[in-house]
Order: sequence, then C-alpha cells, then structure tokens
Amino acid sequence: MSRLIALDLPIPWDALRPALGSADPWDAGGVVLAQAGTPAWGWEEVPPALAIPSTPLRAATSVPRWWVDHVVVLVPDLARAIERFAAVGLDPRLRMQVEDRPAAFFRAGPVIEVIESPVRGDAIYGVALATDEPLGVVALRLRAAGFDASDPRPAIQPHRRILTIGGLGAGLAIMSPDDAA
Repeated sequence: MSRLIALDLPIPWDALRPALGSADPWDAGGVVLAQAGTPAWGWEEVPPALAIPSTPLRAATSVPRWWVDHVVVLVPDLARAIERFAAVGLDPRLRMQVEDRPAAFFRAGPVIEVIESPVRGDAIYGVALATDEPLGVVALRLRAAGFDASDPRPAIQPHRRILTIGGLGAGLAIMSPDDAA
C-alpha cells in the first residue's frame, strides 16, 4: 500500500518557525514538508495517478509535537480519483459531503481528503497539521509573528478544534489531536 511521505507547498515554513518551531524542510510526523512554488507530493511507493507533480524526499529536521493530520486534494471527478487511489491499494475510509461537495477520505499515512471541485484540475489545496500544544497559544504565537490566524473553533470532527492561517500560498490549518485515532 502506498504512503504519503513528502509534500511541497508554497507556504513560508521558515517564516513560520517562531510560531511553529518549523524549519524548511521539516518532518511533521513522517511527512516532509517543504516550501516550493508548485504544490507536489512524494510517495513511499507508487502515487495515485492524478495530475499532481511528484517531489523527492529531502533530508528534514524533525519537529516534535507536530504531525500532518490531513492533506486536502481537489479533483474534477471524484469517481475517477477513487479509481486511481484504488489502483495503488487505497480504498476510501469514508465518503461524505464537504461544503456541499462529494468527498472521500483515504488513509495514506496521514488522511488524504479528496473533494470534487469541477472548476479546477487535480490539485493539492493545502494541509492540516495537528499538535498537542494548546491551539489558543499557537494562535497567539502566529499572530505575534505577523500571521493572520483565526481563533480556534470546533472542527468538523467531534471533540476537535481547528484554527486557520490566511494569506499564505496554500491552505494551512492547525488542529487539536484526534484522541479517537
């Protein structure tokens, strides 16, 4: 079964270092995150055959207390994406509507949340990190570093909280841990 091991996003990880303790690149629970202009992903084995560029695994600094919770991928045809994930041994764990759009969730190390979005081609939209640090403290550190961090609020997942950071080159959210996982 394939596993996601690297993710390139146009997110300024070095600028986030004071708030998250991150570096560029950094290892967030087994997924190496790096700043790049074009979103791309790297897989331990064969990736799903989506029109998303590949990236190599880089040496990275491990940052304790942080991990990738899920990656959001947008596709024009969810049924086709499900077939492509199945071809590499990944079947959806859950299917549901996300903001009135069909979505499927796959476990590939972190969760891959695939949402049908007919206005664009296959694309990595963003990443949700998780930490066991209090989200209110993380939000304050992000704001002190000059980032547009929302207040923590209830997440879609029961018993979890989330905050988002705006104004970056890709979606970035930070969540409380999933105690049920």
